Amino acid sequence: MSHRLDKSSFASSGTCAASQLATAPDREFSGTPRRATVSFLVVTGIALLAAACGGGGGKAKGGDTYAAATSAQERCCEHLAGGARDSCLQQIVRVPDEGVARSQQNQATYACVQEHFVCDPSTGMPTQQSAQQQLDCIQDLPQ
Repeated sequence: MSHRLDKSSFASSGTCAASQLATAPDREFSGTPRRATVSFLVVTGIALLAAACGGGGGKAKGGDTYAAATSAQERCCEHLAGGARDSCLQQIVRVPDEGVARSQQNQATYACVQEHFVCDPSTGMPTQQSAQQQLDCIQDLPQ
């Protein structure tokens, strides 16, 4: 069953000009702006996703996922007081060698931590769901 539009109904309604209607039934209206086409929307969506993820490659906007993830964990510990805060800060995994910290594999690992870290302010640790998402992400990284 095929539906066809009556060009005269648009012309008489004043909502569209009859001259803007496509001449073939399988074409878009000639008045459809390029930026509204599906291919443009898909390309734009991919570009936005890549930008939101730091441009790909597992890197953050600043480029150092290790520093960003470690900083997020430190901020989470700051919710605690006294010895609990100190203990929390000591439990953060740190990489003492800057060369190792900036290695591609370490940056990819900490990108998982940075992306999925959600603080539980009562413990200073990631939430259970956050920790599981971090682990799943790390396990999905290429060896």
